[in-house]
Amino acid sequence: MRHYLRLVRIPTVFSSLSNAYAGYWMTGAYAPWSSLGLGLVAAGLFVMAGMALNDIADVEADRAERPDRPLPSGAISMSTAWSLVIGMFALALILQWLASPVSAFVGSLLVGAIFLYNFGLKGTAAGPLSMGLCRMLNLAAGMALNFTSPKATFVQPVPLYGALISLGFYVALVTYLARDEVQGNSIRRARYFLIGMAAWFAAWSAWAVTHFSWLSLVVFLVLVFHAWLLSGAVGGLRRNPTSPQATGRTVGALLRTLPVTDTLGMLAAGVAFWPWRDGAFAWPWALLGLAWMLPGRLLARRFYST
Repeated sequence: MRHYLRLVRIPTVFSSLSNAYAGYWMTGAYAPWSSLGLGLVAAGLFVMAGMALNDIADVEADRAERPDRPLPSGAISMSTAWSLVIGMFALALILQWLASPVSAFVGSLLVGAIFLYNFGLKGTAAGPLSMGLCRMLNLAAGMALNFTSPKATFVQPVPLYGALISLGFYVALVTYLARDEVQGNSIRRARYFLIGMAAWFAAWSAWAVTHFSWLSLVVFLVLVFHAWLLSGAVGGLRRNPTSPQATGRTVGALLRTLPVTDTLGMLAAGVAFWPWRDGAFAWPWALLGLAWMLPGRLLARRFYST
């Protein structure tokens, strides 16, 4: 069981659940809670299948760089890994179809994007953007749980699209930094990553300043909390930008704090999507979404995230 949990990167699963959870609340939470439950399970299956597929695609490189991992060590066979991937993708799409056919349509796009990343774009300049698109589609699938027609995807308030872009940009930065995790990054790559993260925080801070709502103060406080969570790992990367250990710690911290990006998106949606209630319906569920970080942080003590 330990080998299977390593194959699917179990600490990262909860950040994917956070995407589905946030998307459901961002678009009004009109669908029954059973749809949310199905969407959560589907999101978990998608990320586990994607992580296993990543190891399948990287098996030759892992034989040289990380031979103790499940596939190169022989603890799990390639045929078994492929069966798991196909089975998890299929089950995820079935569950999404039961929850919302529109969500299943977005999920099918996500499956295609995951295969495109692993067997086409990984290692290219478009790789980080491709991975960012995968996470955007995962969040969009959660949003679509409340949709009865694909047309609804194109008539949502602007902050929802901003939340998608925010998540995609954040994940693209993580992927960009993680590319040379084993050998260690160049100083230039680490510098570009730090500039990108600063721009991400600055964009959210500017949004909070320019939107006059008490929720904007909550957004700012969540940003401060996020910066505090990342401060140790990012500080280590600044001091030792070429260190593989510093890069690994930073990538792991960024992945485990992904639910914060979803919380920010939910708060922004609360300002725009529920103006008649001043976001009173949104903010408790948004802050509760931060709890998705806890299981990943605990499991990261025993299993690698990246």
